Amino acid sequence: MYFPFDVYSSDKSIFYPKDTWITIPTAQLDTEFFLPVWVDEGDYQVYFRTIAENAPSDFTTQPSANLNLTHHVATDIEPVEVIGRVYDFQITDIADYNWETVFRTQKGNAAASGASYWTGLRDIDGGVRGNALPYTLPIAPGKHPIQGYKNAAVKTGYHFKFDLKTKGNMFGAQDGISITPSFYFVNADGSGRQAVDLYYHSGERKFIRIGSPQDAEKRYVILNERLRNVPQGELQDTASYQYNHGGAQPGMSAAAYAKQYMENISKSKTWVGRLDWMLLPAGIRTLIGPKAGLPASVDAERANAAVQRWYGEYSLPSDVYVVKKGTDLAAYGRSNRLDEKSSIFLKKGFIVVNFNIETIRDGNTTRPHLQYLHAPLMNQWQLEGFARTYLDPYGKKFTLLDGDVVFYHADKSSKGDFKSQVPH
Repeated sequence: MYFPFDVYSSDKSIFYPKDTWITIPTAQLDTEFFLPVWVDEGDYQVYFRTIAENAPSDFTTQPSANLNLTHHVATDIEPVEVIGRVYDFQITDIADYNWETVFRTQKGNAAASGASYWTGLRDIDGGVRGNALPYTLPIAPGKHPIQGYKNAAVKTGYHFKFDLKTKGNMFGAQDGISITPSFYFVNADGSGRQAVDLYYHSGERKFIRIGSPQDAEKRYVILNERLRNVPQGELQDTASYQYNHGGAQPGMSAAAYAKQYMENISKSKTWVGRLDWMLLPAGIRTLIGPKAGLPASVDAERANAAVQRWYGEYSLPSDVYVVKKGTDLAAYGRSNRLDEKSSIFLKKGFIVVNFNIETIRDGNTTRPHLQYLHAPLMNQWQLEGFARTYLDPYGKKFTLLDGDVVFYHADKSSKGDFKSQVPH
């Protein structure tokens, strides 16, 4: 076999540089190889040949089989595509005070507890990840691990932090992660799940539908934020790569750029989109590829850039109003009294936030590259063990959809945590 790219043996004990003929014993019908992450995505041709035992040194070849006795070698060519991966979505923090001690070592402390909520109990390839229940998505009643919080979902207005990983050629300046939220309402007993539209107020403007032309709310993320706890090594490796690939001003030293990146660039606000669509750009991406044990022929920085981690956060407005999807709220208001207490709004239950996650190459948002949920041949969300049903602490069954990440209380807002208290 001849690969036009680097490969390892399946147990990674033998490294075969690209453009190397690899001999397979005749009696061995199957052979597995391991593809390193630094191999560029794209279309390739893999070559095969079988050499007759009596072949001379100047042998000639024939495709498929050496039916002509003058040829001593049968050959074959197989086209293959090398593609990347998008995986390891996890929620790492929730700003709601009810969830603070889940993700922090103690109240008011920035130190992370190490807890996070993964898609399921399996890893990128379906193996055991090592997390345990209740640390799986979605965040919902019964997923809080501390006694006394079994009813806790998330109050509207509080954000949740998340990150995910990609492998492949996702290290370009115009590469990013596209996330399209959709919204559902489900009754408190798990019944009646339906797609919904969400409305909110902004200043003097009332009942703005998320996703409408009037929805102008902008979302920002700070990569190196105190409560995000991005490992310093990730930031340093990312700064090093950017410095060596045109990220620094001419004449700036590596040390000066690293200082600027750590203290300023990584702490600046990065615009990531709106309430109805987000694009996580290069500014909130770190590079986490392999660094140890690399073959001498492999560029260390290219290997480091081959695995990427993307950081984001999302929230619903503190006052949000829920109606069945497609409801003409303006028409309703022309014939009914429309205010925050109108009966048209769904309140006794939960708002489910669902994420459709896709990768974007070279800024081409009209043609996503990889899919987390809707790839033609696989569903990474399911491969990682996402359960499509769950029981709450009272035994009520909830039906879930791939991409469900968080349940928000439809009738509880962050504003309720800050109302002034009058002593009696």
